[in-house]
Amino acid sequence: METAPRGYEEKDRGPAARTAFWAAAVAAVADSAGSLAAPAAVAISAAGTSAADFWDGLPSELPLERSLPQHTVLLDKEGREFARFYSENRIDVQLGQVSDVFLQTLLATEDARFYEHRGVDPYGVIRALVNNAVPTRIRGPPTTTQQLVQNILVNNARDATEESVAAGDTYNAKVREARYAVELERGQTKAEILTRYANAVYSDTQPYGIEAAARIYSDTTAARLNRAQSALLVGMLKGPAIYDPVRHPEAATQRRNTVVSVLRFRGIVSDDEAPQLGKAPLGLRRGSVPSSCGDSKYPFYCHMVREEILADPAFGATAEERQDRLSRGGMTLTTALDPQAARAAQDAVEEALGNGNRAALGTAVVEPGTGHVAAVAQNRRWGSGKGRTEVVYAKSAFQVGSSMKPIVLAAALYQGIPATTRLASNGPYYSPMMDNPPGGFINYAYRNYGMIDAYDAIRSSVNVYFVRLIERVGVRNVASTARDLGITSIPADTLVGREASLALGAYEVSPLQMANAYAAFMSGGMVCRPVTVIGAVRSDTGARLPVPDPQCHQGIDPEVADTVAGVLRQPFKQGGTLGALGQPKGREAGAKTGTTNDFAANWIVGATPQLSTAVWLGDPRGGARYPLTMVKAYGSTFHDLTGAEVAGPAWKATMEGALKGRPALPLPGAGSELAARIPQRHVPDVRGLKLDEAVTVLLHHDIRPVVRTRTARENALFPVDTVVRQ
Repeated sequence: METAPRGYEEKDRGPAARTAFWAAAVAAVADSAGSLAAPAAVAISAAGTSAADFWDGLPSELPLERSLPQHTVLLDKEGREFARFYSENRIDVQLGQVSDVFLQTLLATEDARFYEHRGVDPYGVIRALVNNAVPTRIRGPPTTTQQLVQNILVNNARDATEESVAAGDTYNAKVREARYAVELERGQTKAEILTRYANAVYSDTQPYGIEAAARIYSDTTAARLNRAQSALLVGMLKGPAIYDPVRHPEAATQRRNTVVSVLRFRGIVSDDEAPQLGKAPLGLRRGSVPSSCGDSKYPFYCHMVREEILADPAFGATAEERQDRLSRGGMTLTTALDPQAARAAQDAVEEALGNGNRAALGTAVVEPGTGHVAAVAQNRRWGSGKGRTEVVYAKSAFQVGSSMKPIVLAAALYQGIPATTRLASNGPYYSPMMDNPPGGFINYAYRNYGMIDAYDAIRSSVNVYFVRLIERVGVRNVASTARDLGITSIPADTLVGREASLALGAYEVSPLQMANAYAAFMSGGMVCRPVTVIGAVRSDTGARLPVPDPQCHQGIDPEVADTVAGVLRQPFKQGGTLGALGQPKGREAGAKTGTTNDFAANWIVGATPQLSTAVWLGDPRGGARYPLTMVKAYGSTFHDLTGAEVAGPAWKATMEGALKGRPALPLPGAGSELAARIPQRHVPDVRGLKLDEAVTVLLHHDIRPVVRTRTARENALFPVDTVVRQ
């Protein structure tokens, strides 16, 4: 930023010299037909510097391009405000939006010659000189323009000199202030100056500007201020802290009555009206201008917007610029918040667990193909204390359990391994390639499934199948596919390739990223970065501002995405993990549940072409220490929870409510070309055959057998050297 010139240093002059110098440099200049040079007749100096030279050397251009701090207003996608935050409670208004009564009261009290002077009132200067001939500090009534100069520099001072001018209590500071004021009057109309002043005036630590002050102290707007309210607010300008009507009602009343006396002296109120105004109560009607996310109906979504402003380059190239942008505000941001989806999600989590449950639900809803975050919800109140939090669960990473399995399938499809690939899926299974847990890999409830394909494996969430599948695909390839789907929390670069637990969801991912990944399956492989802000304008001018780029791109092959979407129908079928729950009423969806080890957390991630929703259920204190072995939900007590019992109904209720009134669209199916490439092969059952015979049969069917070196336990049903399991 350009730095303003400093001008001259404060001279060590005596009282008489200071008085004469200030009079010469200001009073004559203010009345000199708009000239910016002090007339020679008054160019006197006590230290060898003429007033004219001094005046000419002063800076004169104010940093008007930087707006004063204002509100940032958040709108939902339908244009309704749901939050605002600010560092200074200022709401800009145009002059036509301010009561004429207030403007009349203001100018009569503060600057009766506003429309006559050129920034500095010579009569006011002379009165100040008479009263301040001896003291070292200058006191006197500044004009409205001079007060505006001070306000601008308080907020935007570019160097120490401008800071001293903002303080405005030394002779040289007053001269500099006058120079700024005279120049401001040359470049701005009286209406523009008065508008800037009305929006800049400081009224204690709460409101800045007349609109915010009217709302805070009178619960009205600047346009509706009456005489009594105007007198109160104008009186406060003399000392906002001293005359605060809430903390100091007696002082505020006396100051208001002083304003009424001035109005009576100037003939603005009659002799009969003035006593009535002076005896009237203050008439305080405390209003408010909600600030911060805690005042919002959607506090957790609001917090995500705030974090996006502080993190996204659209709001500034550096962290400092983005922080300044947030502090200054002046933006009206349209977000992707869908109020219908938000209500449905919030109602669903509260119906399931209430707000006092030790278990928590965190929901994220994303629109496929756009990256727009339609809603987040959780069964917690915003804030600190019992039952409250300021952590957004939708953005927090947790182990995802079996909801990771469709991503393993996507990685397999990329390598040409079709969803019809049949793999032995009985447990316990000890992998020769992966790190095995104690006791080997097992399926939920120790069930065995024999030879099955991905359709069966997704339907019943078969662990052993996906461990065998990740053996073929490769751990790093699965991690790479996850990254292609927008999942950034898996440490793909540090994996060694033996982490079979990746297939079973041992790594942590946030509900937002999981919902976004499944959204890609419903949008033909289109992957977007989740964003909350989709439109932005300057609040004062309506000029468009840049917004975060969701960077939508073809993240995975469309046929891979379509195939996974088709497979995700399976859990809703008879015998599937979601068969009892059923699909959202009247529409088709694809979904996958997840349950982490020892019931540390439950998940369900599911989608339609219009919305993708992820629901996490767990204890925020830590799932390992506080597992879901006993949870009260829906008025009942559940033991050893899986994703279908509590998270599932919350997901279904969210989807039904969010999509109500929208057409039901079919899910994508397997792409025709990909389906044509899938070999439809029969895998013969070779159990009971001698080893050589089994190998011969499999090779005849173009299947390469893998023979385990460890033999099975002795079994009377199978002779020695025969195949007992495949």
